[in-house]
Amino acid sequence: MASTCSSTASARSAPARLDAPRAGHYSGASRMTLARRVAPLASVLLLAVACGGAGGGPALSDDALSQRVVDHYQKSISTPGVTFTVTKYEDAGIPGWRKGTMVASLGQQTQNFGFYVTADGHYSFRGDLIDLTVDPLEQIMRQISLEHQPERGPKDAKVTIVEYSDFQCPFCARVYATLENDVLKDYGDKVRIVFKNFPLTSIHPWAGDAALASECAFQQGNDKFWAMYNGLFSKQSDITRENLKDRAGDIARDAGLDVARFQECFDGKKAQDAVDADVHEAAALGINSTPTFFVNGRRLSGALAPADLKQAIDGALGANR
Repeated sequence: MASTCSSTASARSAPARLDAPRAGHYSGASRMTLARRVAPLASVLLLAVACGGAGGGPALSDDALSQRVVDHYQKSISTPGVTFTVTKYEDAGIPGWRKGTMVASLGQQTQNFGFYVTADGHYSFRGDLIDLTVDPLEQIMRQISLEHQPERGPKDAKVTIVEYSDFQCPFCARVYATLENDVLKDYGDKVRIVFKNFPLTSIHPWAGDAALASECAFQQGNDKFWAMYNGLFSKQSDITRENLKDRAGDIARDAGLDVARFQECFDGKKAQDAVDADVHEAAALGINSTPTFFVNGRRLSGALAPADLKQAIDGALGANR
């Protein structure tokens, strides 16, 4: 299994039938997070939708529908103290179905998740509705901002590799060598690499400052960013939270940056918005570990071996012939 730096956990869920309560499948261990207890957010396609899906009975009022949904969820979970509240409904885009938002609460913890339910309160499922007429890889790429980002390779390359990375992550440093020594050398102008900052600040104390330093370098040019990128990864083992500013300043000086301008940007956090935009984008894509790649939209995680990354690139090149 590929190696990653990660600070969060994921969860899965399944369809439910509201008029047939089922036993809970969730652990009540006290150390588990609310997200794992309620196990929300899995993309599930309910085949009944294709057949009209709805139960066929009279539509319930929002209050009655919410009561039925909440009653079912309350009976289906085995963890004491978890409560559910439906906060809103909206059109699901499917005849006979509603789309709702649920909030699960346990003490001070809350977790939002979406669900679909028939208007008559007969069937429900958690997760996202999948449009099978939309190419999922193209849909992912549309969620990623590619303009005004640090990049290498031509914009019209057949393969675009987007990397979400953390300068303190040892696995990111490992894959840095793969990109430099294998991908760029072997594929040249066939690939475009776009870099995104995703510092895992909860476990990497200087990653956030390193991300800021890289964006301050980018303000002085794309080539200046890559000089900072190379310097931070090549010196990773020597960097600490205390010396990061000095090490980044040395890299900036060696790369020919305007050091005074760089330090002003760093001290004033003038490029923090760029870091935050990358982090928010990563969160929207469900990323919780580094490194994470999208190769023409296909997601890959971990310090991939050169052969594995090349296989993904070759597959994308073949699809574009």
